[in-house]
Amino acid sequence: MKSFFYFENRWIITATLRMKTALSVGSRASFMPTGSDLPVIKTPEGLPFIPGSSLKGVVRSHIERILRTLKDLGKSYNGEKLWACDPLDEKNRCVTAERKKVLIEQAEGDDQRFTELIWDESCTACRLFGSQWLASRVSFQDAMLANREELLRLTEVRDGVGIDRDLGAAKPKIKYDFETVPPGAAFAVRIIVENADEWEVGLLILALQAMSRGELPIGGKTTRGLGWGELVELQVQRIGPDQLLNYLTGMVQPAKISQQNLLQALFSTLQEGGERHA
Repeated sequence: MKSFFYFENRWIITATLRMKTALSVGSRASFMPTGSDLPVIKTPEGLPFIPGSSLKGVVRSHIERILRTLKDLGKSYNGEKLWACDPLDEKNRCVTAERKKVLIEQAEGDDQRFTELIWDESCTACRLFGSQWLASRVSFQDAMLANREELLRLTEVRDGVGIDRDLGAAKPKIKYDFETVPPGAAFAVRIIVENADEWEVGLLILALQAMSRGELPIGGKTTRGLGWGELVELQVQRIGPDQLLNYLTGMVQPAKISQQNLLQALFSTLQEGGERHA
């Protein structure tokens, strides 16, 4: 079982997300008289950024799909199945609220025992990304705009219309506008992973490499062509317990880890899979 009681390792993943198309990461409706119906989320200084929650949602969703496929293929790790529940469906979560009550009774007031019981019944995705009962071991920082000086404008406004699905045409009197970040914007991505095994970081790299190939869009209106970009300059660093003090005092830098080695650790783990499920 992984926990935060001790420092086992820390992984630092950095990259740059370069947008190939416009990006729509909406905030609440503008209160300005001439504001957009759906403005882009911005810092107090007026700079657009991508919330860490948006990045985490895309990566987690992609990894959950991979884990469900691995489950169907009968793959396991140290005898434990690799799988992902449906965290948005109470009845299909790995640990429901009702099950949590049962585990609390079984733990008999022992917090450590309760944590172990929750961990044992949690799916692979929830163990890594967190759930209602488990803290996430993966933290996505807000991705700040990294090339403001290269952009002619920080945002642009586009028009939208409501569509009558029966007629296949624009619905009358339903027009709106929305704000986007123009193509060419670059955002600095930084992910911190605590106390994770190499194969778990390898799962993350699978999703990030899909972003590197431009296969995972970010934000809203992606089916209309918005939110498509590519992840570049992807780098992974690791800090072990033997390096912790020197790292905290600034005497050493985290060691760079090969992405290929992490993927190999993942693939080696999966070689002991069972039979394909019917």
